[in-house]
Amino acid sequence: MDIKAYIASGILEQYVLGKLSPQEEAEVEQNAEQYPEIRQELTAIEVALEEYALLHGKTPPPGVLSAILQRLHTEEGAGAKPSERRLKVLGYAAGLLLVAAVAGMLALYQANRRQHGAIASLNQQLIQTQQSCDSIQNTAQRMESLLDFVRDPSTRAIVMASTGLVPDAVATVFYNAENQRSLIGVEQLPTPEAGKQYQLWAITEGGPVSMGVFELPEAGRPLQEVSFVEGAQAFAVTLENRGGSPTPTLDQMYVLGNNS
Repeated sequence: MDIKAYIASGILEQYVLGKLSPQEEAEVEQNAEQYPEIRQELTAIEVALEEYALLHGKTPPPGVLSAILQRLHTEEGAGAKPSERRLKVLGYAAGLLLVAAVAGMLALYQANRRQHGAIASLNQQLIQTQQSCDSIQNTAQRMESLLDFVRDPSTRAIVMASTGLVPDAVATVFYNAENQRSLIGVEQLPTPEAGKQYQLWAITEGGPVSMGVFELPEAGRPLQEVSFVEGAQAFAVTLENRGGSPTPTLDQMYVLGNNS
């Protein structure tokens, strides 16, 4: 018998993996008993496959699990007792197939989670974009409404010039007696100190009447709604304590303009 050729044929590897017929297995076992070189090689293959399975966790060739179960069943039926190492190797192979299946399910689960995460992220971006579009649309509608009011022939624009307290101070009141609506637009007023706030006044025959406090204009809000006061003959802006004052502080009057 050419032992080297027999070993090189791959039949010993197939034996270890349980892929031989009962007759072929009996032949391998008989040759292993007769030739120490074959027994040594068989043991080396079992050890190598065991170590490879433990170290690398690679999946055995397709069909191994069914072959393992079939071979064990056949051996039990025939009263055969496979070697302890061979049983360990076959057990590792079966375990690896189970691990591979679980790993595949885990990979699918993780891929599904990533997909759902991507969808959720896109939905969030869509919501933010929609909110941004809604905000822009609301701003555009508000600006269009303000422009319609300013361009109304019944709306008067009363420019309030500096009283000298701050030379370049200027603001404008948009006053519509027919619609009974008023807006103020600030072109130039100094930033008030903490705890202070500007207040608009209508000067009537009965004296100054508050039209409300206001802030300096913000981006996208050049005009601010103020209270309408009927019969206003002039308008003025003073700097008061935050929240406003029942009467104007005359030495803190920044701008003044006549409604004529």
